[in-house]
Amino acid sequence: MKFYLVFSLFLASCLHAQFRIENAEFTMKTSSYKAENFDTSLYNVYYKVEYIPDVAQREKRKDAICILEIGKGYSKFADVKQLKLDSLNEKYSHQKEVNVKEMEGLLNINVGFKPIILKDLSKKKITYQARIKDGYQYQEDQPEFKWKIQKDTKSILGNICRKATMNFRGRDYIAWFTEAISSNNGPYKFEGLPGLILELSDTKGDYHFLAIGIDKKNLPIYLRNEERILKVSRDKYNEVEKTYHDNPGFFHGKPYNADGTPMVIKSKPIPYNPIELE
Repeated sequence: MKFYLVFSLFLASCLHAQFRIENAEFTMKTSSYKAENFDTSLYNVYYKVEYIPDVAQREKRKDAICILEIGKGYSKFADVKQLKLDSLNEKYSHQKEVNVKEMEGLLNINVGFKPIILKDLSKKKITYQARIKDGYQYQEDQPEFKWKIQKDTKSILGNICRKATMNFRGRDYIAWFTEAISSNNGPYKFEGLPGLILELSDTKGDYHFLAIGIDKKNLPIYLRNEERILKVSRDKYNEVEKTYHDNPGFFHGKPYNADGTPMVIKSKPIPYNPIELE
């Protein structure tokens, strides 16, 4: 399956305020975007994701609704707003250009949880995509989680769940899984228990995933594959992400002095609290 992106969201976001006030008749040409369809979901699990972007302001939490699509050979975890954004992009891709109203509709979709996780369930491979300024992608082997199953139980969505704990890349986690659903999958990259993970959080409370619904809609499990997505290693991606948060202005081009020499400008850092600390 192929989809096509409407336009560069970064450019449009820079011009958004002017569209509404000064350019009521403004239009922009569409640009291409491609994606590959890997599978169709047999059922979908919806999670409320709460996270703390700035550890210095722990009271300021953010949240998003994400979906885990589980198929026969693949699964995908992403913000549901990302699916909505893709749907609009596909719709508008059949047009030669988009108008102000259509662009504003796209810009008003704020994707809260950025990572997109595609799992190849048979090959035990993960493809990770996220957008910093540009789109990035890396692949890795599915991590092996060393879970310790506890005796504690509780009910989530009417399912009896058992407790499990483990450490993953710098954080200690508590998970609640149900054997009533045979899939050993879970939110984000997590999996490996004898049942579906319905709740998971790190012990510091920085990230919390809680299942809030399950359905059996058949949804396409797809992933962007446009050529301009930068394919890097996991280490390189983490380096770029950290650099962006330290100095985001560096990624948006260098301003120049009147004599043509580049200005040295240090932009304000963006709080950085990634789910993977190592």
